[in-house]
Amino acid sequence: MPDHLFKPRMNEDISRRSYYGKFIFNSHFLIFLTIAAGVFLYTLLGALQTIEYSIWLDITAALIMSLLVLPGYRSLLKEADGLFLLPYEKRMGGYFKNADRYSLSLSVMKPVIGGAVAVLILSSGHDLPAVIVFAIISALFYMANFHIRKNAINTDLSNVTLLVTVFVMNILSLFLILQHVLWVILPVTLTYALSLYVKSRSHKVLDWNAFIEYEEVQLNRYYRNVSLFTNVSHVDKQFKRRKYLDRLLWKPKGKAFNKENMYEFLFYRTFARDHDLPMIILRLIIIFAVVMIWISNLYLSVIIVLFGIYIIVLQLSQIYTAQAYLLWPKVWPVKREYIQESYIAYSHKLVFVISLIFAIIFTVVHPVYFYAATVFPLWGYLINRVLSKGVYKKEKELSD
Repeated sequence: MPDHLFKPRMNEDISRRSYYGKFIFNSHFLIFLTIAAGVFLYTLLGALQTIEYSIWLDITAALIMSLLVLPGYRSLLKEADGLFLLPYEKRMGGYFKNADRYSLSLSVMKPVIGGAVAVLILSSGHDLPAVIVFAIISALFYMANFHIRKNAINTDLSNVTLLVTVFVMNILSLFLILQHVLWVILPVTLTYALSLYVKSRSHKVLDWNAFIEYEEVQLNRYYRNVSLFTNVSHVDKQFKRRKYLDRLLWKPKGKAFNKENMYEFLFYRTFARDHDLPMIILRLIIIFAVVMIWISNLYLSVIIVLFGIYIIVLQLSQIYTAQAYLLWPKVWPVKREYIQESYIAYSHKLVFVISLIFAIIFTVVHPVYFYAATVFPLWGYLINRVLSKGVYKKEKELSD
């Protein structure tokens, strides 16, 4: 049975990635990625033509590869496997070999792209043999780190501690190799020694609970990344109390506490208490701000901000779904128009605040063209109106 178990699970995981991928890599995002990649390559090549070699270039290249040669592990095990597959443990070798190959294939594009960037950076101060050795050792680290992290699941070792140890070892080794090729002996020795140490700490039998829990963590991490771009509807929503936001929450009083205003109050509450959404929006603002500051091009900065507001408005629709489809309309039944109007009032205010934050960052980066930032609140208003209609249309189709 284990010999025929992995393929359907792999197909299920591929289908899941394909389903969410079509929402993430839509035409808008692909256009943005193409523009960002072109600007990055143009900027990097231009900088390499003028910059002089320094030790910081070696550190940068080593840091990039050290971050990207830490592949994750996906066993695709499920909770029930700890019970039903236990009698087949000795026959699970083929299953785990297939899991190894699949896990490595999922992460291979990151070190390939990072390696191309690192080679470009190193081309200004190193000859071809040194760059080739750097690339080969990075590939060996990719394979070795994978097996070390996988074997560590079946031990009592701390995953965080091991990850930090491997990362520090990688960056120091890659940096030393760039200083002299004979330093290659050290990383090979250290990696082999760490691999033996992890194996020596492995349990004699397979720790099914550890592997299943690790798979759940990796799957939830994937869903969190997906939730940056689209809703992950089947994941249970969690809520978290953030006392520092209490003073910012609007509270209806007296006559304002009525059916017309109640849902606006609930939307504010849901946003502030949502486990992921506030942090997702904060991360998106930081990411787009860093890209805008790094590129420092007027027209591209405008495009980046407009796209950032678009992505954030997409995220805000989760709040409407969370309230409009739950029990509140049954506990306090009101017209759907009241809920929609409350969402419009809430979302327009929130999008306006986010647009102002982007406008402030844009003004700091391009103070001469501060007036261009006036387009951001207008764009936020228009895109929020358009996307809100799409949410209402979907709701009407579901209610029918």
